[in-house]
Amino acid sequence: MTATTQAFELSKKTPLPMAVKGKFMNHVNEEHQDELVMFIEAFTEARVGDNDTVLVQEVFADGLLISADDDSLPHFIAFKDPIDESTTIKSQYIHLLQSAAKKLGKLSIKLQQRRFTVIDRDFASANMLRLKVRAPKDTPLNHAGFAYLFNMLSEEDDSPKLQRYYTLRKAWHEKGSEGEQTLAWIDVFVHGDTAGGNWAQAMRADDVLTSVRDYPEKIAHLAQGQCLLICDETSMPTVANLLEQWQNPIAPMVILVTNDPKDLSYLTDCTLSKTLANHEGFFNSIQHITKTSKTDIQQEILNIIQANPIRIEKVWGALDAKAAKGLRQELKATLQLPRQDLIMKVYWRG
Repeated sequence: MTATTQAFELSKKTPLPMAVKGKFMNHVNEEHQDELVMFIEAFTEARVGDNDTVLVQEVFADGLLISADDDSLPHFIAFKDPIDESTTIKSQYIHLLQSAAKKLGKLSIKLQQRRFTVIDRDFASANMLRLKVRAPKDTPLNHAGFAYLFNMLSEEDDSPKLQRYYTLRKAWHEKGSEGEQTLAWIDVFVHGDTAGGNWAQAMRADDVLTSVRDYPEKIAHLAQGQCLLICDETSMPTVANLLEQWQNPIAPMVILVTNDPKDLSYLTDCTLSKTLANHEGFFNSIQHITKTSKTDIQQEILNIIQANPIRIEKVWGALDAKAAKGLRQELKATLQLPRQDLIMKVYWRG
């Protein structure tokens, strides 16, 4: 298609109002460029360079217009169903993501309801409340960072939806009187009067948790090379699971940020993989930042990285929105890593 032909075709489409698309475009362009790359590579003949910036240029009722640095023409990616009163941008985006992942042989979000039954609860560290649950049989046992979008309110509550993602700290099979069952830990950071903390603290044995979406975290790039892991209380469960399953022969550099220094034990109490256990003194190498009202998290982390002589080849991290976005830009500039090797996620917003 020539530029003239594409311009003519697009001129017949009406962009959605900014009130409908603005927040979506900003979020996807900042946080999900890897998914936009999947759309281009799954639904067009084009290929995207490792360091190309990929952006949603426009949103129409029937699809997205996506551009990449090295393309002379943007790509129109059609939705399955047009956006209207009953069909949201989010639902069509997720459908595109599922279709692209299936075509490329990758894991993706799944929209499905799951039920978890609470068995017990206890504190895994000073401020990390652990819910031990009976989980669905197909719960992944070896995917660190696998998360579920949980409903915070009961099915009988008529209030507006309140949902939060929580990561499985660990899942395993266990034989009991009723045969083999799948058990799991869901760890929740309890701090003040928050929806997630209140939800977790209200749970009792036999209570049922419902989730509506599965999300597999992107961790495949950590299998080789010198890795850097960055986490706070919300992403500690992912890092703890990574350390217990670590197969990369090179030990990762770990930077942990917590409000309470006592929560360092959450990581140091985990059972290291056989590979990591061979690295004597690994737990002592964890760089711990205790956060105060005056702490510049982004700068503290950059100082630690700059003071360390090792060459970072892969990054996975998850923090609050401000720190994650700032670090992503700084690390991209200083480490010069391909997009797929630098994963810096927003896990929460202040």
